[in-house]
Amino acid sequence: MKHEAEQELLKTLNGQLSELPAVAKTMVQQYQMSAIVLSILCGVLFIAALTGTIWLSIFFFRKHHDHHDSYDFVSAMTAMLGGTVSVFLLTALCLNITHACAPIASIIKDLLN
Repeated sequence: MKHEAEQELLKTLNGQLSELPAVAKTMVQQYQMSAIVLSILCGVLFIAALTGTIWLSIFFFRKHHDHHDSYDFVSAMTAMLGGTVSVFLLTALCLNITHACAPIASIIKDLLN
């Protein structure tokens, strides 16, 4: 069924069909919904990682000023690791939003790869 829907989608894009058949519409909608769900998940994880990074960095920074220990290294490593994770999650969020906004182009790209 998936192969049939892909063929109908390609026929539509080649101009052989005037509109998407029901099977192809269902495939596009499912692809778009999965991209939306992944966008929401990446967004929530991004906010959690960013909030956790900021909170832990401030916590270790204050602990360094109170105890004069080596918490400045821990604070810097927390910021670096959390920042890296946040950048990866932001990139995934942007990609999933792009796939959700242009599902047909994303499906064609996935089919050709």
